[in-house]
Amino acid sequence: MATLSLKSINKIYPNNVQAVFDFNLDIKDKEFIVFVGPSGCGKSTTLRMIAGLEDITAGQLYIDGLMVNNVAPKDRNIAMVFQSYALYPHMTVFNNMSFSLKLRSIKFPLYEENAEADALKEKNLVLFKEVDKLNRAIKKKNEPKELLDKREEILEEIYSNEEKRKTMLVPLKGISEVEIKDTEELIKKINKDILDSKKALEKANKDIEKLNKMLSNPKANEEDIEEINKSLKMLNEYQKLTSEGISQKENQIKATEEQLEFFKNNEVPLMKYRKHTRYEIKLEVYKTAKILDLSRYLFRKPAALSGGQRQRVALGRAIVRHPKVFLMDEPLSNLDAKLRAQTRNEISRIHESVGATTIYVTHDQTEAMTMADRIVVMKDGYIQQIGTPKEVYYNPNNMFVAGFIGSPAMNFFNGKLIKDKFVFSGEGDAFVKLSKEQVNLLKDYQDKELVLGIRPESIFFKGDSNNAKPSNELQSVCDFAELLGHELVIYSDINGQKFIIKTSIENDINDHDKINFLFNEDALYFFDKETTRRIQ
Repeated sequence: MATLSLKSINKIYPNNVQAVFDFNLDIKDKEFIVFVGPSGCGKSTTLRMIAGLEDITAGQLYIDGLMVNNVAPKDRNIAMVFQSYALYPHMTVFNNMSFSLKLRSIKFPLYEENAEADALKEKNLVLFKEVDKLNRAIKKKNEPKELLDKREEILEEIYSNEEKRKTMLVPLKGISEVEIKDTEELIKKINKDILDSKKALEKANKDIEKLNKMLSNPKANEEDIEEINKSLKMLNEYQKLTSEGISQKENQIKATEEQLEFFKNNEVPLMKYRKHTRYEIKLEVYKTAKILDLSRYLFRKPAALSGGQRQRVALGRAIVRHPKVFLMDEPLSNLDAKLRAQTRNEISRIHESVGATTIYVTHDQTEAMTMADRIVVMKDGYIQQIGTPKEVYYNPNNMFVAGFIGSPAMNFFNGKLIKDKFVFSGEGDAFVKLSKEQVNLLKDYQDKELVLGIRPESIFFKGDSNNAKPSNELQSVCDFAELLGHELVIYSDINGQKFIIKTSIENDINDHDKINFLFNEDALYFFDKETTRRIQ
């Protein structure tokens, strides 16, 4: 699989709107990374830049240590799974999965002649004829188990033979005309991109000159001046990032030219562009279908499958290509809640079995928490925090992360630190007494406004033994009690500030009941009101 590195990635569209700001992330081999955030935060744009569907304005994208900013999407060896299944309705599952393998020519290594390896391949071709006979019988008899089991037995023998065959193959080496031609084509493309960037830079310079003339016009009113300054700021940022991008591309030209010299003067494994053979296609589709538990559905059409099965076919279509990286753009958002949970588990299982480096985009924080090795939380084009699900949940960097991750969201209370008490803003005298450690942490905030945060499950009713470190008692009235079967969610307020309690159904609380509750002192978070950064 692959490692990825995104260094200072920025994206500015031609209308000067910046979608992604200074994005930095290193992704390990076989890691499952989730980009999460609200709509418009830049997560899908970042995914599309990795795929090559969007140009990178500035910054560097590396796959396996190779800078790929100017490498065409088809040559990045990346597979993408979209929100829509995008299956061909007139094709069977087998044909849907094999279609991408039939279409394009890719680089295959060349091997020395080997009679033993050829004999094993011939044996497999005979076995595949038996598989084809069984398939015809399976379709006629409506997928009987005994025939499916027999087919699986033969396929296992084929897989075993193929593994043995691979160990016998010895790559041919020499001066590779294919690598030389590909590298020369890449140099041409980068040079063209540099030329295009320089033209864009010239246009930006002319626009800046025009705006500066307009700014010096004595007839310009305050509104015009404000708009002109705003446009100037955006153009200057675009100019800076485009200049950086040109510099990076020029450096890439030098590195690529060195690589070209290496290919011209050194023997490397020889490659040849060709399409997959029928043998290779069958091998990949059957193996992938087994991983995805789709073997018995290979000759059904999408209309005869459930939503979860269709999603697995869409994944299979990506897996058969053996890409270096899987990109998934909200693949579960059009499934119902039950199917979404089921398919979420299946994707995690598939990731484990395939061992693929995966980047998954979602706005659903439940998907992020349950699937990710690490979560990247984004807002307005900026990374807010990167960490494991536990790190992001228990140690949020700011109020946005604290409020976005967790369901129900964290409660936030405005108030002041007065001596050793957090006094809630609003009408009333409610307060929370703080520990010495907390007072010391907040020593710079004495008599200043700040924000206290606490998660709904860290608020307990009086006498609850699960509260490890209870605060002083607080009182309120239940505005609304929401029974969710396994838990009770209570909506209330302190001094007019709304908050939520998540508790056990053993607590019999109804609308308009008076409630006495306590915070868990160890679960309090404090945030600077102006910067929204966590105080820690």
